[in-house]
Amino acid sequence: MRVHARTWLAVVLLLSALRLSTTGLLDWGRADRLQVNIPWLPFENETRCYDELGCLNVTREWYHLIYRPFNVFPLPRSVIDTRFVLYTRKNPSEGQVLRVQNDHTIRKSHFDPKKKTKFIIHGFIDTPLSNWVKDMRRELLKAADWNVVVVDWAGGSLPLYTQATANTRLVGLEIAHLVNYLQDNMGLDPGDVHMIGHSLGAHTAAYAGERIDGLGRITGLDPAEPYFQGMPSIVRLDPSDASFVDVIHTDGKSIFLLGYGMSQPCGHIDFYPNNGKEQPGCDLTETPLPLTLIREGIEEASRVLVACNHIRAIKLFIDSINTRCPYVAHRCDSFQHFMQGRCFSCRENSTACALMGLHADQAAAVTTQLPVGSKYYFSTGKDYPFCRHHYKVTLDLAKPPRAESWVQGYMKITLHSDNGVIKNMDLTPSGYVRLEHGQVRSFVATHPADAGRIHKVEFYWEYDMDVLQPRSLCLFWCNDHLYVSSIEVAEMRISSRSKRETDVTSRLCTTGNREYADIASRSTAVFYDKCA
Repeated sequence: MRVHARTWLAVVLLLSALRLSTTGLLDWGRADRLQVNIPWLPFENETRCYDELGCLNVTREWYHLIYRPFNVFPLPRSVIDTRFVLYTRKNPSEGQVLRVQNDHTIRKSHFDPKKKTKFIIHGFIDTPLSNWVKDMRRELLKAADWNVVVVDWAGGSLPLYTQATANTRLVGLEIAHLVNYLQDNMGLDPGDVHMIGHSLGAHTAAYAGERIDGLGRITGLDPAEPYFQGMPSIVRLDPSDASFVDVIHTDGKSIFLLGYGMSQPCGHIDFYPNNGKEQPGCDLTETPLPLTLIREGIEEASRVLVACNHIRAIKLFIDSINTRCPYVAHRCDSFQHFMQGRCFSCRENSTACALMGLHADQAAAVTTQLPVGSKYYFSTGKDYPFCRHHYKVTLDLAKPPRAESWVQGYMKITLHSDNGVIKNMDLTPSGYVRLEHGQVRSFVATHPADAGRIHKVEFYWEYDMDVLQPRSLCLFWCNDHLYVSSIEVAEMRISSRSKRETDVTSRLCTTGNREYADIASRSTAVFYDKCA
């Protein structure tokens, strides 16, 4: 549907004239306050029913001048042609189609109502033939003997985006109808059902959850932003849609900046890897497209080109299913505070941290009590395996008389431990930092390896002069040395099957337990765990 620019302007001006005297300009975006009949608002509630599935309506709650200006009803059921394909350990490669209209297809299948059931729901311009769907179902069946049901709604995911968003509502009804049928006729417990939806698939799971009493869990993999963010909870995924709703945000930039995912929290627990926006490895200047073409094929290359950040949520979830490296995330006010080590402790039976991915429900008893808006942060690598161990490095800075009050620069550390050597961990990946002598500063660094107990640290310091900051220029009349009394390295280690924290903290001091180490620019000092 296209609206000519002049027509759009005329409508807005008309709306302004009608409403300005009573409600003011700020009410334009409030669909529930608009009382005039304009093209994108219904004159009255509209309802359509879909046989045994139930009815859908389009009311004023489904409209917003900015967030959701257009609404249509779903395409006919026969066009969307929603299909459910079952995979189990008895048929891991050849799916069995389940049809509620044909009870025989269900009773003759390998579906076992006593086992937990996982639904995989794809998103916009996607199909069950995508590599990620195959990878996810394979990893799920490797993890446990579950019923894995792939939802095929490709007939409704390919039209224009406005139409696809409407189609998700009908697909949600189809899913709910199947689950309720399995509950009534096969003894399925809805509490054992877990829906995993990507992009529009996340909101599709939400629509299904509204119609299923006691649905166990929904995992939203970067839920779609356009037409959903900023809308009421009935329009989008929200915590009321299942007993436990966990969400992974990886592409939370505005759609105007080509971000496809929601940034606002919409679950009981919301994970923001790498701040939930730009993901490592998604910069094409770092990962050239031709290499991706050779390694992964045309489909994966196109995804990297168009929506690398958006699909990263899928890859992180798949990696979490059978990994030995738990994705430990920390509740914090911001990603910046997390990287500064302000939110690094996991305490047993607390909400300070959680596991991202398949095992997030292990914290459900606690996290469902969290206020909406609680955010959990962690960092990842740029390629498989994405999981990283996090290390909090705390510097106790000395302040001898000859030290400058502050210096700025770059730092790297090399860790020597029981498990080997981790070289050149960057403490300043985002650029130089300013350090105040006499204070304590913490930094979070990541690495694929689990270091264990640290016995020795090599600390590298390099002063940085910024021509835009004349006070940072250090030539002949200032001291560019850094003075460090001691270093503490803590690793957050947590079992992938529980929230029990293992405290692995090492305090390291200078050689001979001197009061401090005097580190010149572009030089290294060594610290040992033999502190007096």
